[in-house]
Amino acid sequence: MPSERPIEGLATGISSRQRLCALRSELALLHEPWPLLVGILGLLILLVPVVAWLTVRWSESHAYQRLAAQGRERLTLYGEMLHSELAKSRNIPVVLSSDRQVIELLADPEAAKGEGRIAALDRRLQELNAELGASAIYVLDSTGLTLAASNWAEGSGSFVGQRFAFRPYFLAAVHGHPGSYFALGMTSNQPGHYNAMPVSKGGGVLGAVVVKTSMDRLERGWSGGAERVFVTDRFGIVFITNIPAWRFHSLNPLDAESMRSLKASRQYGNERLPPLGLVAGDPLTSIDGHAYVMVSQPLADGQGWTLHVLMQIGDARARARDLGLLAVAGVGLTVLVVYFFIHRARMRRRYTRELEERVLERTAALMEKQDELVQAAKLAALGQMSAGMAHEINQPLAAIRSYADNARTLIDLGRNELVRENLGEIADLTERMARMTGQLKQFARKSPGSAEPVAVTAVIDGVLALMASRLRSDGVELEWLPPGGALKVWGEEVRLQQVLVNLLRNALDAMREQVERRLTIGVATDDRQVHVMVRDNGPGIASEVLPRLFEPFFTTKQAGDGLGLGLSISEGIVRDLGGQLVAGNHPGGGAVFTITLSRAEAA
Repeated sequence: MPSERPIEGLATGISSRQRLCALRSELALLHEPWPLLVGILGLLILLVPVVAWLTVRWSESHAYQRLAAQGRERLTLYGEMLHSELAKSRNIPVVLSSDRQVIELLADPEAAKGEGRIAALDRRLQELNAELGASAIYVLDSTGLTLAASNWAEGSGSFVGQRFAFRPYFLAAVHGHPGSYFALGMTSNQPGHYNAMPVSKGGGVLGAVVVKTSMDRLERGWSGGAERVFVTDRFGIVFITNIPAWRFHSLNPLDAESMRSLKASRQYGNERLPPLGLVAGDPLTSIDGHAYVMVSQPLADGQGWTLHVLMQIGDARARARDLGLLAVAGVGLTVLVVYFFIHRARMRRRYTRELEERVLERTAALMEKQDELVQAAKLAALGQMSAGMAHEINQPLAAIRSYADNARTLIDLGRNELVRENLGEIADLTERMARMTGQLKQFARKSPGSAEPVAVTAVIDGVLALMASRLRSDGVELEWLPPGGALKVWGEEVRLQQVLVNLLRNALDAMREQVERRLTIGVATDDRQVHVMVRDNGPGIASEVLPRLFEPFFTTKQAGDGLGLGLSISEGIVRDLGGQLVAGNHPGGGAVFTITLSRAEAA
C-alpha cells in the first residue's frame, strides 16, 4: 500500500526532516516549468504575426460581408424610392389619353387651332404640370409632331412644333403600347424619364400623350447617404446617380455597335460616354483609386436597368487593423494565462493523485467496516433468535436421551427390533436438529458478494424456520401462501434472508401491544419484477416518522432495544441488489414493507 503523506490539520508530529523534504519538493515544482515558459515565449513570437495577419483578414472579410448586407438593405430602400418617383408620373398620360379635349385636338388639329382649343389645352397642361411637379407634359400627333405642351410659353425651349418621331417611347405608343424611356432632352438638354401613352379613337392611334419627369429630386434624396448610388441602362451607362461626375459614364468601354445605336436614338445627345474606370472585384470594387463593396440588383421594369450601391470600406479597414492589434495583445495574454493554468494544473494533479490514493485507501477501509457492521447486525439478530432455537432443541434432546436409555434396556432383554426402531427415532430427531442449526449457520455466514438467481419461496421458508420459535411464543397468526412455480429473483440468498428477518422482527415488535397478532407475507409479480410484502396489524407508522425511517441510527424503540441501523442496512442491501425497499401504512391498518427486485429471467 502506498505511503501516506501527512495532511495539514489531519496529521501531527511531522519531523523537521519531513518538512525539509516537502519544501524541496515545492521548490522543484517552482523551477520545473521554466523550460516550458521559454518554449511558450518562443511560440508566442512565431504566432504573433501569423495571428495578427489572420485576424486582420478575417475582420476585413467579416466587415465586407456586413457592408454587403447593409448594401442590400440600401438597394431595397433606393429601389423603392426610384419606383415611387416613376409611379408619380406613370398615371398622368393614362388619364390624359382618354381626355376629350386631347382626343378632339388629335382628331382634327386644324379645327382645334382655329377655334383656340390648342391654346386652352396648352394652359391646362401648364397648370397640371406645375401642380404635379413634372418637367413637361405634351401631346404628339401620329407623325411625332408636338401640338400642345406645358412649356408652350418658354420660347425656344418649348416642345411645340418639335418632332420626336425617332424616340423609342413614341414608336411604342404609335404602335398602341405604353412607352417608357430615359434620355437627354433635345431641346432642354436636361435628362429625364419619359412615359408615353397612345391616344386612340375608332380602333386607330391618333397620337400620344407624354410626361417627362426629372430625376433631380430623386438624386438629391440619394445624396443624404454616405454610399454611392447609381442606375445603369442596358448598355451599362450611368444615367441616374448621386455623384454628378459619374453621370453619362459607362461601366465598361462601349463597342462600336452600341455607340451606333445610341447615336441613332440620340438618347444621350452628344455626350461622349467615357468609361467610369471601374475595376470590379470580389469582394472589392475600385473607382478613382478608392475601394468599395459593390452590390447590384436588376430593376423589374423591363427596360434593362440595374441599380448599384457602393459601400465605402475605409472605416472597415481601420477597424480590422485595430482588431489585429487587439488580437496580438489577446494572444499574448491568453498564452500567459494558459501557462499559468498549466503550471497550476500540474501541481494540482500531483496533490490530486496523492489524495485519490488516500481516498481509495479510506474507501476500502470504510467498505470493510460497513461489511463488518452488516455482519454484526446479523449476528445480533442471530443471538436473539438463538434463545428461541435453544428451547426448540431441548425437546428433541430429551426425546433422544429417553430413546437411548430405552435402547440399553432393550439390548439387555435382547429385543433388537425395538432397539432398531429407537435408533431410527434418534436419527430422525438429530436430522431435525441439524436442519434447525443449519438455518442458523447459513444465516450467520458472510455473503459471497455475487448476485445469482434466488428462489423466493426458499428464502421466505428459510426465514420462517428461523423465526418459528418467536412466532409461536408471540402467538402470531401467519398468513403465507407460496406462489406457484419456481419464482426466482436476482440477488443473494443470505442478504435477502437478513432483510426479511429484520422486517419480521420489526413487525413482531410492532404487534406487542395487540391482542390478536397477524403477520401477512405476500408475493406479487409482473413481467420484470417481483414484489415481496410484509404486513403487520400493529398501529402503523406515524406520518412524521415515515420520511426518516431509513436514516441510520433513527429508531422509535426504547433505549436498549436497538441502534436504529436495521432498516438502514436493509434498505442499503436491497439497493445494492438493484431493487427498492419502501415503507407505508396499509389502508386496512398496520404497516407494510415492500421489497421490489428484478426477476431472474428479466435480469
